[in-house]
Amino acid sequence: MNKVDLLDVEVAQGLVSDAARHDAHTVYVSAVEGTGLDKLLVRIDAMIDEDQVSRVQLRVPQKEGKVLAMLEAKARIYSRRYKDGAVFLEAEAPQSVVRRVREFVVE
Repeated sequence: MNKVDLLDVEVAQGLVSDAARHDAHTVYVSAVEGTGLDKLLVRIDAMIDEDQVSRVQLRVPQKEGKVLAMLEAKARIYSRRYKDGAVFLEAEAPQSVVRRVREFVVE
């Protein structure tokens, strides 16, 4: 459901909380504000049977232990080097994983 930004704040909050309890297939978003888009992508990823794999370069701060552990579990790591408190990785991962770490992708 798009355009939740046009609803009264209390109504929108009620819909979101009711949807979480009653309807596993509805995601409330605002394309204009970007609200709920991460939840929408997670839902789409969960429903897609095929998840294309791509090779990416990443720079992940060493303090991001959860991100690094997730990459170890869900990606194929081809190279890893440490410099200035960061881990530089070349990895092959499904697009659903790449989207979750997009802030660390080196273009």
